[in-house]
Order: sequence, then C-alpha cells, then structure tokens
Amino acid sequence: MDLTNLSKWTGRVGLALAMMQYPSGVSADEICDAAKTFLAQRKMPASNGLMMYATERLAKASWIAASAGSPIVVPSQINEVYLAYFTNRPEAPAGAIAARVSLKIANANARTNYVDVYRRAIDRGTNSCEPRGRAEISRQVRLNAYIDFHDPVAGGVNSTLEDFHFKYPREAGCARTNDRAVVSSFQFEDVMRTQGDNVVARYLPFTGTTFAQFKINHEFSALRSELHYRTSGSSACIGLFVPLNRSRQASVVINEQGFGTFPTHQNWLINH
Repeated sequence: MDLTNLSKWTGRVGLALAMMQYPSGVSADEICDAAKTFLAQRKMPASNGLMMYATERLAKASWIAASAGSPIVVPSQINEVYLAYFTNRPEAPAGAIAARVSLKIANANARTNYVDVYRRAIDRGTNSCEPRGRAEISRQVRLNAYIDFHDPVAGGVNSTLEDFHFKYPREAGCARTNDRAVVSSFQFEDVMRTQGDNVVARYLPFTGTTFAQFKINHEFSALRSELHYRTSGSSACIGLFVPLNRSRQASVVINEQGFGTFPTHQNWLINH
C-alpha cells in the first residue's frame, strides 16, 4: 500500500507543500517553443547539451546560454527562471533524461519533507518496451520513500515511484530507468533521510511522535524530480520552471541514460 501520496499542493505543515507549480498558462512545451523560436530567429543551432535560460515571461523573453558548472546569476527582484535543455544526437539510442531541481530554504521552518515527481506521458507506439504507452505522472512522495526507493542497497516499495520509472529499448532487450546499476543517480545531493518519519510514527498517534519532532536533514524548501523518455535518434528539449521566490539559490542537475553505464550528470547553480 502506498501511503506517501497523502495530499497534493495543500500548503500545510506535515502534508505536501505548494511548490514548483508552473505559472498559469505556461507549460514545459511552451518554454521549449519559446527558446526554439529565439534560437531560430537568431540562426543559432540547438546543439547537444545546450542549456538556455530566461527570466522574463515567455512572450518577451531574451534567452541566454548557460554553461554546465558555471553559475547563473539573476537579480534579486527576479522571482522565476525558465530553462530549456536541448539534446541533439542523431546517432543516439533510445534512453531517458532525468532532471532534478532543488531550492535552498529562505528560513529554517521551510524545509520540505516531500519530493515532487513528474514523468511526461509516453505515447503509444513510441517505445517498444512500453507498447501501450504510459500516462503522465505528477505527484508527491515523502522524502524517505524517495531516498529508499533509489538506494540500490536499501530498496523500497512505492507505487507512485514504480509508475514514475519506465523501460526503454536496448540492443539486448529492455532497460529500466531504475535498474540497480543506475538507480542511485536519482538521489539529491546533500539530502539525507528524515529522522523519525516512518509509517508507525505518522499513522499511529499513540507513539507520541508529531511532525514537529521529525528531523529533516537538508537545507531545501523544494525538491523536484523529472523523468522524460528520449526516442532513438531524435532531438529533444526539456522545459523547466524554477520559482525562486525568496530562495537565494537553486540547483538544476541533468542526467541522461542510454549512453555507457552509469549516467553522467551536468549541473547548473542559480544564484538569486
């Protein structure tokens, strides 16, 4: 039984916090479309591994290229950042693109005990290892469930995260995005398990444990994990929205599966 998805976007302490919602009328596809239009107008190629960012609403956005490992600095009056990440490998096999976004806390009481998980729908007929396709996933899971599920030693059972992951074709058959050899690549850096947060403490009040007694061991107000299927030989764009609000710093990490063994990652730090 999956007990992690208790509530979504409730904004109440102890349940899921309202985090990383896209602005009204803006989607990941629209972010990518705006970045593609900007590049086309300037006759700039969407090269493999290119990350573009903008800090204005998409209709008037001016996009800037950001090198992996180099900080993105935005003025303090800017409260949101749009990101478009491009892959362009005509010879590439099918695989997956994983993105993790984390926001630094603005105050000590804002630490989240949840991870937002999002996987775009896989259309029927585009993935031979998922022949019926897969519906979009946009949910929340408790932090400990996310950490345990992506620990190749501890492991874990969680229906939301089972739905989140998928299979994709390889020469020797099908690979899973949560195969034991690669599953740890989904972990957030500097995020440890919450002490005292377990099924018994949460659902059996006679234990005397309350949310206030949980010890959250990280410095982030929001954590989001995304997963996207990449078809063989195709170019792709992943659109991301980062709502900085009062956070002074955000981190974006991109991993690609389907090349070699353990997924290498690229990261961008946004300083606000």
